[in-house]
Amino acid sequence: MSETLPELLNVQNTNYLEHLTSLDLETLLSEPKVLQTQSHHLTSSLTSLTHASYPTFVSLYSSISDFTSSLSQISSALDSLLHESLPALESSVSSWNTETSSVLTTRRKTLNVLESHDKLRDLLDIPLLINTCARNAYFSEALSLASHARRLAGIYPSPPFILKSVFAEVDVAMNQMLISLLTMLHEPNRKLPALWKAVNFLRKMEGAFGGEDEIALAFLSGREQCLKASLENQRRDIFRIAALEEALSTRDKEDLAKYLGKYIGSWRESVYDLITQYDSIFLAGTQEENASSMQLRALLMAYISHVFKIHLMPLLAPSQHSREPPIALLPITSLPSLVTQLTYCAAALGRVGADFRFSVARCVSDAVVRIFSGEILNAEKRFLAQFERNLPTSKDKEVSNPHTSARRANLRSSSRWLVKQEIQDPNFNVLLVNSKTISHTPPSLLTSYPPLAVHGNEVIEILNALRACAPLSVAKGYECLGDSSLVREGRTLFDYVKAVVQVEEMSSQEALNSLAFARAFFEAWVPWVMHALVVGVFGLQEEFRSEEDGLGIHGKKVDSELGNLRARWRSWAQDKFNS
Repeated sequence: MSETLPELLNVQNTNYLEHLTSLDLETLLSEPKVLQTQSHHLTSSLTSLTHASYPTFVSLYSSISDFTSSLSQISSALDSLLHESLPALESSVSSWNTETSSVLTTRRKTLNVLESHDKLRDLLDIPLLINTCARNAYFSEALSLASHARRLAGIYPSPPFILKSVFAEVDVAMNQMLISLLTMLHEPNRKLPALWKAVNFLRKMEGAFGGEDEIALAFLSGREQCLKASLENQRRDIFRIAALEEALSTRDKEDLAKYLGKYIGSWRESVYDLITQYDSIFLAGTQEENASSMQLRALLMAYISHVFKIHLMPLLAPSQHSREPPIALLPITSLPSLVTQLTYCAAALGRVGADFRFSVARCVSDAVVRIFSGEILNAEKRFLAQFERNLPTSKDKEVSNPHTSARRANLRSSSRWLVKQEIQDPNFNVLLVNSKTISHTPPSLLTSYPPLAVHGNEVIEILNALRACAPLSVAKGYECLGDSSLVREGRTLFDYVKAVVQVEEMSSQEALNSLAFARAFFEAWVPWVMHALVVGVFGLQEEFRSEEDGLGIHGKKVDSELGNLRARWRSWAQDKFNS
């Protein structure tokens, strides 16, 4: 510990006094001189020192002055430190933890993120990897990644934002994969292996479907679009021709038959493939009948009924939009090949459980009746047109003398073309049709009557075409011919003969020609046509019989109009000959 200057001087004085007391008298008496000598010596040394070291003293003085001011500054700085800085520092230190806690937390999170960088990168890449796998058809790997993401979601009941974002992107990626799989079901060129694979992956997608029936419905919906797209062009061509307002030309009918054949073939192949694919994918694995398998089978049956009604029935049966189906616009000569194709189609699909043969048979039967009746009607019109222009009109009947010389000449000249050679004997023999008549060989007598021979050739051609596609269910359709076409022809011909007889004498050649023509029609042509239709076309030999007043089938007589007309003809002709 340092001593002050007064204290130091007191100590030195005390020591010097002790020193004096220790001296002898002589030494004590010489002490002043010694002290004086030392004083001079010290003064000389001090002077020398002052002269020699004055720069040092000046510098020392300056330093001491500066040091003194520095000490003052230090003192004020220490006062400021003690009274201002240290309290502020103390308050700052006390608030340090509070102010740096958030930074430390962020830093810890950052360090945690840095340490888990690889894991986070793998986690963030899951949606991208799922998209990549789905685009490249690696659906199994995509499902594995999605399952891994779901496991992570189960680990964190309240996942952080980044996990929520990843899970949301995973859901979007799985939806894209779902769209890709459903798109495969809508692709027309996909075969069974690809469809089976797509359905299996759809089954593995949790939450995408409510059950197997919904997957089956998605499958049928996709294949329905493919079926509709494959048939659209042919369907458009068919209904374009069918919608023509004017009568169809021969070329149009040929094109219509070609398009119908192609359409039926394409429909059969597509529906057959669809049924076999559905059975292999959804029904082949079911060992026992349960509610699910029954529902799947019911869904398939409903779909088969749908595609039959929507895609095939409009071509075979009339609808609300069209009075006649396209098949009814075909010539009867085109029906056999089309009926054969429909029969094969129904049989092929019947083997896989889609039995609609009865519906097709009914539609074909109706079409056969329509076409047959239409072509018979056309042949009838051409046949009757030769006679109707020579019959008396209502205007002729209103005048007092309807049988003018001009009409007499017209009827006389027109009756000559009825026969190949003039008839000499009014009681000629006509070959009647009986049970032994050959159904496919018309009476040779008809060749003597050119109009009837030409008409017969047309009708025979129609019957030959009908024979190749005549279902037994329309055997009663012959009544349409007997009660309508033959009746109208017989009435017109009867009126014509009566008109000729009225303007000519019964013994005249014109009257004989017309009577011979009428008798050939009623006694030879009508029975043979009915026999050819019932026996030759439908093969009902044992159920056909020829009677004097009509023709019968299944025990039913056709004597309502045709029989009555023939009876009136016989009565009138007998009266004329007897008179």
